Amino acid sequence: MKNIKELTLDNIDEILSLISYNNSEFEMFSQIGWNKKNIKNQFFKTKNFSIGYYRNRKLLGFLIGDNVKINKYSELELYILFVDKSERRSKIATTILKYIELNKKFNNISKIYLEVAENNTQALEFYKKNNFVFLNFRHNYYKYKDEKANAICLFKEF
Repeated sequence: MKNIKELTLDNIDEILSLISYNNSEFEMFSQIGWNKKNIKNQFFKTKNFSIGYYRNRKLLGFLIGDNVKINKYSELELYILFVDKSERRSKIATTILKYIELNKKFNNISKIYLEVAENNTQALEFYKKNNFVFLNFRHNYYKYKDEKANAICLFKEF
């Protein structure tokens, strides 16, 4: 059974367990500030928008972002889209994004914004395949393992 549901502070142990199990895969997010404390703090924000993908009641992927109200619509600033390493290429991340688009009437989200390090070619290909378009660059935005990388800012409008 597959299910996408809103994540709250009650789900923090599941999220942290998935991260711990995939520690080496999550390292990049940790290096740019998404440690366990910051993830927990995200759930205390009033504009937090986080959803998880479950199969047989097991969390296999999640999205963390902010739902920012702009006039009568909202825009999602996506911070993390993460899938268990054993489940990669099984369309979980695509399903999460499609869920947001298909439920835009309920969550009122009209655009998604995100940033990706320019050397993260897998992520860039994934977002391009999911119809995200280039917005701008942020030069030397990321520092990962003592190297700087530009951020490529992308967006998708519904």
